[in-house]
Amino acid sequence: MDSVTLDFVPSHSAGMGGIGYAGIGSSLSIVSCGHDGQLCVHKPEDPSDKITKSMQAENAPCHCLAVNPDQKTFAVGDQGHFVKVYKLPEGDFDSVATRFSLPVRALAYSPSGTNLAASGDDEGIKLISAAESKVFRTFRAAPYTRSLAYDPESEFLGSVSAEGTLQIWDMANGKITYAQKKVDVTSARRNGIAWHPDGGSLLAVPGLENDVSLFERLSWSVALSLKGPHSAAVNLVSFSPNGLYLISAGTDQLLVLWDVGLRKALCLRSTPSTVTAVSWHPQDNSLACISEEGSVAVWDGIVPEGHPGPHISPDSLPAQGVTSPQEGGGERGGSVDPTREGEEGMGSFIDHDLEGDMGGDASDPGSAVKKRKGLGSRALYASAGARPQPPIQPGATLTGDASDRRFLAYNALGCIISKEGEEYNTIEVALHDTRAQRRRMPNLNDLFRFSIASLGDRGVMYASRSSKDAPSTLMYRPFDSWAANSDWQVSLPTGDEALAVTAGQSFSAVATSQHTLRVFSPAGLQTFVMTLQGAPVALASQGHLLAAVWHAASPSSTDDQCLQYAVFDVSQQQQVHHGPLPLTPGTTLSWLGFSEESLLASYDSEGVLRLRSRECGGCWVPVFVSCQQRKNSEEYWPVSLTLTQLTCIVCTATQPIPQVSPRPVLTNVALQVPVLAAADASSAQLEADLLKGNLQLTHTRLQLADLVEAGEGSAEEVEQAVSACEVALDRTLLKLFNAAVRGGRLQQALEAACQLSQVRSLEGAIKLANHNRQTALAERITMFLETRLELEAAEEADQEMSPEAVLVQDAITAEDIPPSSSPHTKSLASPASEGGAVKANPSIIRKPLLSTGNLVSQLKDAASKPSGKRKAQPQSGNPFARSKVSKS
Repeated sequence: MDSVTLDFVPSHSAGMGGIGYAGIGSSLSIVSCGHDGQLCVHKPEDPSDKITKSMQAENAPCHCLAVNPDQKTFAVGDQGHFVKVYKLPEGDFDSVATRFSLPVRALAYSPSGTNLAASGDDEGIKLISAAESKVFRTFRAAPYTRSLAYDPESEFLGSVSAEGTLQIWDMANGKITYAQKKVDVTSARRNGIAWHPDGGSLLAVPGLENDVSLFERLSWSVALSLKGPHSAAVNLVSFSPNGLYLISAGTDQLLVLWDVGLRKALCLRSTPSTVTAVSWHPQDNSLACISEEGSVAVWDGIVPEGHPGPHISPDSLPAQGVTSPQEGGGERGGSVDPTREGEEGMGSFIDHDLEGDMGGDASDPGSAVKKRKGLGSRALYASAGARPQPPIQPGATLTGDASDRRFLAYNALGCIISKEGEEYNTIEVALHDTRAQRRRMPNLNDLFRFSIASLGDRGVMYASRSSKDAPSTLMYRPFDSWAANSDWQVSLPTGDEALAVTAGQSFSAVATSQHTLRVFSPAGLQTFVMTLQGAPVALASQGHLLAAVWHAASPSSTDDQCLQYAVFDVSQQQQVHHGPLPLTPGTTLSWLGFSEESLLASYDSEGVLRLRSRECGGCWVPVFVSCQQRKNSEEYWPVSLTLTQLTCIVCTATQPIPQVSPRPVLTNVALQVPVLAAADASSAQLEADLLKGNLQLTHTRLQLADLVEAGEGSAEEVEQAVSACEVALDRTLLKLFNAAVRGGRLQQALEAACQLSQVRSLEGAIKLANHNRQTALAERITMFLETRLELEAAEEADQEMSPEAVLVQDAITAEDIPPSSSPHTKSLASPASEGGAVKANPSIIRKPLLSTGNLVSQLKDAASKPSGKRKAQPQSGNPFARSKVSKS
């Protein structure tokens, strides 16, 4: 393969430097830094056309540069021990992110751009908040780190030291998940590594034999190697934006472009010295690089003709075949030639080579060929797109604070805090109400390094990940017990991992990577074992209820997660209800729990809270949308909820999770069903309150009816509870009625009046109508009330209805009557036996309420007196006395 020398432009003095494309649109430029301590801003089309800026008075040599994904800032690490941040597009100094005691050698921004990882000759890797320029965590890394790389899903951080040791850090606990010593001599090379952009399914690392090793995610075994043109050690690697190609820079002064699917070198370029940094163009088919001589070059048309460009999505390409001419050709890439003998596309590589070349058989749990995170049927090299979301533990924080403490659980009962130690972790259980337990639970010396936990009514459930020395382990610690040694623990089978745990009132449960749901009694007896229909996502519990969520299928083409849920009554070993779990399109599940009224609730990454209601045969009702409630950049972290309010921790966009110290403050936020403001803002708020009140009323009726049916409640208790809900709902309806009358929306006012449940509420509506001089409206409400009272009296007395009532009953089924928004509304009142007095009787379920349109005129004709026009006000003596109409 012939080699062409790239044309480099002198920019800095000799030494290790950094480079990157920065900016958006017309402000796009190439920024570089070098050993002379200067910052250069180049034009992408002509690197020689540059502006040089002095970065600091002392001109300390600069070793590394990283551009924030938000394209607003970039960071530079220098010999003066500083990490400095500069603004785009001008390149002006912004702030000092942090300082080390030795030179800084490596920088990497997180995919979201919120955090910056920095390290160098000093010990430790510092994680810095990009917005606040503040170190919030430090990983205990050995000195002389040469490169850093964030996993695209922010679950792992890769680092390589000067002697070539590769380390994979778990961002959740700050521990090393995998370590591999690559070479045994100290080296000044960059040792740059790169994650595959398709969810980090591969990690590319300079190999031991002048090659590139690609490690498989999670198993961390070498899936394949890229060998070929390099005659000396590889210095750094970088994937193209679409992951189809990989660039490698060697100490043999060669730049090699690889087709990852074909495991073949496509083309190469010679360089005057070793390249120390590269950056792919954000839109075009080109690559910028800087050498150890301090020179800068741009490789235009890096992907040769006949191949898809570096930005074309793999989803838009056929498994085998030719792409359209518009997608490729020349400087922007080309098409795939299916006639080339022995060469197939990425899709064929997945189908034919996955099991043969990567070692092992996909059915073997210990094989390197594992399903991505164990979710669904998408294999390691599936095309780019939405990944099934990983499991979540409601109330847990993935990362710790500056003191290496994090929440394993935080709910309405209390919190579980884990403090990281060198030999073991320390776990503290703190209850919000210390009177709930007779004694304080002692701290736990966590030798298992538990990663997830759940705080229940009677105890705490812990689970750890497996390691080389021990399998995944479960432990349960009750708060109080009459017997000694009441704690228990059990280990899962080899290859099975605990993904989610929960602790209820009479049970604890765990969902595992083998799609198994195991339920235990408080004493540790295994009471039930079942297989979930997909990979588990979350568990939640309250009382005897257990909720489980799992993946029903792979995400859709529109990036929508396909989740299923089920709620079980553990005490009865019955499934209460199940079905799809709705989420906002393109989001993931962030929290799962129960309201105090035992309604299942979900909260997605878009900030939408939904309750599973028994209305309409069981539906999910959005009761809170954070974007309509938040101020500035607030983020809501759910803790618990009722039917009226959400209890949460208010966080900032730069710190979206609560910190252990100082202890977070709980905030109550009112729930509000999202409604459209058709008339005015005040009416929209009242309509939202009405929907929320209807939801609460329906739940109260059905819940108390279940108690009465089970013999656990009395009819009087049912009537009192439902009546209280009806009174609260009537108060909202009267406000809505008054607003509609004042706004001249009489049709809407009559509909609101027809939903009132209490007699005194209807009487108040009549008075409000008369007060606003709306006589016709008052007449219709009066006739509506009189007719309904007669209907209910006839139903109670089991007697024949009067002609007026028959007419009304027929009119109820008329097609032009809009149904009431209050489902299954109970009756208002029944006449008393003495003096015409009326009392409330909420135990009778009435038919849909009467409404507007032609029905009102029918009511008026049926209930009118022969003597002329009826008065709007009720008659004196008995305000709700019904006029007698002759049957003739």
